[in-house]
Amino acid sequence: MPTNALYDVLYFFKDIHRVVLEFARELDEDQLHWRPRGYSTSIGFHLWHLARESDFLKAIILERTPQLGADFGEPSEIWAREKLAQKWGFPVDLNATVGTGLSDELAATLPIPPKDELIDYLRRSYEAIEVFVQMLDERYPTFEEVDEEMSRKLQNIRLNLLVFLSHDCRHLGMIECLKGLQTGFGSATEKRQV
Repeated sequence: MPTNALYDVLYFFKDIHRVVLEFARELDEDQLHWRPRGYSTSIGFHLWHLARESDFLKAIILERTPQLGADFGEPSEIWAREKLAQKWGFPVDLNATVGTGLSDELAATLPIPPKDELIDYLRRSYEAIEVFVQMLDERYPTFEEVDEEMSRKLQNIRLNLLVFLSHDCRHLGMIECLKGLQTGFGSATEKRQV
């Protein structure tokens, strides 16, 4: 009898995604775009980066693992399909970036879109990766009953999903800090009476 995964990554993805999205919806445009003096990124940058990373992760997994099957979706990013870089005025040489490894100077120049558009992209990127993880859990709950090559690929996918989960948590911490610097209180989960 196959054993289930030792962790429920889908639950944790949905939980952190819910927290990030609820937190983002509470921000106004000024809070979204504000940066401390001498600091290159805003909350908006972190939200954009989270959307890009989730969008990229699903697409690259599907591109590199066609054995998963067409029902897992297109191996392309929402970002590319909808030409969001062009729509939002990103420099041509940064159209493919997800934000990782950018210099502070470049990160500070990225044209972060308005809140509603940014949150919509983030929500759809999150939904796409959640649907992917759910299908992966249903189709491949274990590494059994697949050949050795596919087993290695599935293990690598699972590892990458955990890495990206911790990545989202780290960026939520940065977002909370940036809001706290603006308002004196930055928790995404604790609510205070105003």
